[in-house]
Amino acid sequence: MEILYLIPGDGMPVDEIERREAVTNSLARQGTKITVEEVGEGPLSIESEIESYMSIGPLLEWLFARRKDNKYDAIIIGCAGDPGLGAARELMDIPVIGPAESAYHLACMVADRFSVISPKQAGGIAAADDLIARIREMGLNSRLASVEFVEMPVVDMWSDDPSAVINQAKLAISKAKENGAGAVVLGCMSMAFRTAHTKWDVGIPVINPLSAAIKIAESFVDMGILQSRVTYPAADFGKLVGTVFKE
Repeated sequence: MEILYLIPGDGMPVDEIERREAVTNSLARQGTKITVEEVGEGPLSIESEIESYMSIGPLLEWLFARRKDNKYDAIIIGCAGDPGLGAARELMDIPVIGPAESAYHLACMVADRFSVISPKQAGGIAAADDLIARIREMGLNSRLASVEFVEMPVVDMWSDDPSAVINQAKLAISKAKENGAGAVVLGCMSMAFRTAHTKWDVGIPVINPLSAAIKIAESFVDMGILQSRVTYPAADFGKLVGTVFKE
């Protein structure tokens, strides 16, 4: 099985991409190979709604250009906001997995209510409206206990030492428990990568969206499950080619 982990945007250091590929393959089962690639166009990191939207066009163009390669069995969109997930599913004939969607649904399987641990938005603002809106779209808003924040910007998590991320996440998890969460989801892929092998020991399940996405992707391929063409109709390439995309 071959899975692509596709990072929206551009500018992540090569050594960080290589480190992420090593981490993803360490989490995959034997026989699964995961390739990590960056789209190569778009924002450096996604910490605001505008950065999320600006990442989607280049992401879809990247997928369109390679949709006939038949190289991968599944694709994971490498951002905890799942940017462009629905459109990518319309575009591709293989499973397209969103880490946030995977993690939120898994959290609902182990707890009645869950919290999300998130970085602050651009400018250091503790804003959760876009995240709450995404959870509402999934019909899970009644299961959300709270959104808690860490102080570190995303790019500051690209370091060799995970201790600062872990310490801040543990403080946020304590607040989540006080707000009634029975489980927590790490709401950032940089946080997820930095803590991929952390044994949390915090009294409630901690759902890592990277692990969740990998295991969901493997399961979908095993079971032969593809996104529904009722919910995600195949893209009208006759209309798109020459207008939106160039063949």
